[in-house]
Amino acid sequence: MTTVVLAGGTVWDGSGGAGRVADVVVRDGVVTAVGVGAVTSVGDGHRASSSGVSDGVEVVDASGLDVRPGFVDVHAHDDAALFRPGGVAPKTGQGVTTTIVGNCGQGIAPSPTDPDDRSLEDYSRPVLGGFPARRWATFADYVRTLAEGDADGRFGLHAATLVPHAPLRAGVLGFERRPADAAERSRIAASVGDALDAGALGVSLGLMYAPGDAADRPELVALARECAVRGTLLVAHVRNEADGLRDSIDELASLGRETGAAVHVSHLKVTGPRNVGDMPAIVEHLDALRDSGVDVSADVYPYDAGSTTVASLFPPATADHGVESLLEALRPGTRSRRQVLDGLLEPWAETTLENQYAAIGPARISLAGFTRAEHAGFEGRPLSDIAASVGADPREVLADLVLAERGALTVIVFHTDLEGMRTALAWPHTLVGSDGLPRETGTVHPRLYGTFSRVLDEYAGSGPRAVLSRGEAIARMSTRASSRFGLGGGGGGGAPVGGAGGALGIAPGAVADLQLIDPGAYADRATYATPRLGPSGLVGLWAAGRRLR
Repeated sequence: MTTVVLAGGTVWDGSGGAGRVADVVVRDGVVTAVGVGAVTSVGDGHRASSSGVSDGVEVVDASGLDVRPGFVDVHAHDDAALFRPGGVAPKTGQGVTTTIVGNCGQGIAPSPTDPDDRSLEDYSRPVLGGFPARRWATFADYVRTLAEGDADGRFGLHAATLVPHAPLRAGVLGFERRPADAAERSRIAASVGDALDAGALGVSLGLMYAPGDAADRPELVALARECAVRGTLLVAHVRNEADGLRDSIDELASLGRETGAAVHVSHLKVTGPRNVGDMPAIVEHLDALRDSGVDVSADVYPYDAGSTTVASLFPPATADHGVESLLEALRPGTRSRRQVLDGLLEPWAETTLENQYAAIGPARISLAGFTRAEHAGFEGRPLSDIAASVGADPREVLADLVLAERGALTVIVFHTDLEGMRTALAWPHTLVGSDGLPRETGTVHPRLYGTFSRVLDEYAGSGPRAVLSRGEAIARMSTRASSRFGLGGGGGGGAPVGGAGGALGIAPGAVADLQLIDPGAYADRATYATPRLGPSGLVGLWAAGRRLR
């Protein structure tokens, strides 16, 4: 591999401090030197020229440019996108060199034993997109595939994974929403342990979604113990991010307290109009949990809307047997349809889950992912607008569209307290994750293309909404993320982000995951109106010394 020297750039090394002018020398995918004058001598008797390639040394003139560590997306849904052409381009376009998948308890393995069984893909397609033809008998096999892909560079970036609860649970008892019995718990825990031993970074729970919401305390404790004995993270999309956020965080924290596992709250936010202003108290509570001995952290994305599967708008009982049970519950003319649609107007009884339709209404819920030609004009529009255009009740329209599209829709829900997000981002134990739903066509949330640039543009530096220094923001999105998720010192799941001795960021011995940025041209461009625009100003990107852009 050619030795590469980034000469004379402003190096933001991921330590949290300000940038400094220096040369960065990379050999065989590893940073070997950082400092003023490193460009003049790169070892083995070679003298580097000021530009171009000489004697096997490529010198890149970085004067006037920023050199940053590659970013780590700690909350990604690229599980299937890794296997689709161009599937991770939205990530590399914003400087991400490591994507961590398996989040929200969702994943693409283990594959159902029946090759004609599409239940797992039907369940996860709105979040993960179409599945690859390849099949995996166990999730540990999927982890090993990521490791192989990292070794040969086939994915175009590093890919690591958490163990997603839902597909492993479905592999044992299908998509039934019921507690697992003792034998089933043991099988689920054993498969989780095998995947962790193969290199997965931790376990991810999707407690807001079926079938993960049906897991009882013994099942969750068993999963947490698998993490605790291996020193890996227990990560969760908690049950309720609105009125029940504190209780939901406490549920996760109690699993950490009982087992000793470190825990992590996915996409920390407060949702719903009634909860605006609650985040300072939540952060204070998180600090109290840490003071009491619970090792808890979180991640955020910097937007006022979320995006998820359309099934999340309906009561959990409608997903008792996966997507098919939702479609059955919504069949026209049935009593179940009337009950479900009437239930959208009030908070749900007998569940801790949030009724988002009742909380924010159809004007703040946009639909996406349509595949039928007659629905093309509805793509990305608020449900209230779609309903007005056809002259029908929004709930009836929603049910009809879900049936016609067989449940494979996503929603963009404008439910988040943006000032609360700023408060959460400012918390010292918060990282950044995009939660982007990767689809190559149709409307997507801008977080897929713009999460990391938006943090830097809007919430870092000296601007009116900034809550972090630029150096701190870069550290949160690179070295701090790597350290928290166990990517240092060789990584796991095929992502060698940490170098020899656990070196991270831009330092001798660290894996050369690097960005080259024109600070004068750098700008976040992804919006709700034009979501498929990555930031401007990205000049170059390297993962383990391989140039990606």
